[in-house]
Amino acid sequence: MPNNYKVAIVGCGGISHMHAGWYVKEPRAILTAIADIDEERVKAYSEQYGVEKQYTDYIEMLETEDIDIVSVCTRPKLHAPVVIEVAKRGVKAILSEKPMAENLGQAREMLETCSQHGVKLAIDHQVRFSAPYAAAKQIIANGQIGELFRIHGICGGGDLKDNATHTVDLMRFIYGDRPVSWVIGQIERIGTPTKYDLHSENFAIGYFKFESNVRGIIESGNDTAPGYHHIYCYGTEGEIELAAPGGPGLRIRNQQSNGAWVTPELPSETDPVQDIIAAIEEDREHRSSGFQGYASLELLMAIYESSRKRQRIHLPLEEMESPLTLMVDDGWV
Repeated sequence: MPNNYKVAIVGCGGISHMHAGWYVKEPRAILTAIADIDEERVKAYSEQYGVEKQYTDYIEMLETEDIDIVSVCTRPKLHAPVVIEVAKRGVKAILSEKPMAENLGQAREMLETCSQHGVKLAIDHQVRFSAPYAAAKQIIANGQIGELFRIHGICGGGDLKDNATHTVDLMRFIYGDRPVSWVIGQIERIGTPTKYDLHSENFAIGYFKFESNVRGIIESGNDTAPGYHHIYCYGTEGEIELAAPGGPGLRIRNQQSNGAWVTPELPSETDPVQDIIAAIEEDREHRSSGFQGYASLELLMAIYESSRKRQRIHLPLEEMESPLTLMVDDGWV
């Protein structure tokens, strides 16, 4: 394996600066090329990060340069088509922004294409690498709050696909990415809201059951309880609270603390780029792999489908189009 991985970024909007920061601080990565349809933006971005190769056509970039890792930082509608084309061109790994895709059909094609071409696909649910959530996952696995029975996540001020996708993904992550059996949910949509060119909603709530019988609750929108990726974990012998408004990133109370809230020592943090290199070298899946991205997107789509069908939705979800798109097309919302 090479000591240095040549990296390219497709799309140099705001979110791509986070990706560039990860690559710049990673000694095994070399930020080699950038592509965006806006020539002036490409020039400014290249100057900021010292990127020598500049393109306005990402296909030309991939066919010209020898690239190992590609970050896809385009608008959401382009995530799927760009990932699919990149995967066909000899790269080792792709780190694509969230939401994974516009619908499950696109997400499935992304997974299939990457699998066919031996490409590691990761979706940038980067909060999986935040120390408090990683610690909470270990605390639950160690049985420090007894048997988990409920997880309640809150994503104030955001919609499901752009913001609460992180919250839902974190709820799945801290409980070991266990499968979900069914979902029931409702959305409120006032007017014709959109977010990054996708249909959106003003408020949403979902209730779901993991196969283990643990229950999850997700609320998102502008009128939720306070908090952003604010998650409660309830166990038979204690509780965990993550991202409490005005409080610590993680606190726990259990029998060992005599019921008092305590803040444990947190592990050191990594980031998605460090893990994507490790996934290549160890031939394993990324912590936020495409498979995990698909499962989180499926849960979000099931909330929409429940709102559309007015019933519980059992997984796997059969509808490959976005149920929210179907509702809008039918004039329901």
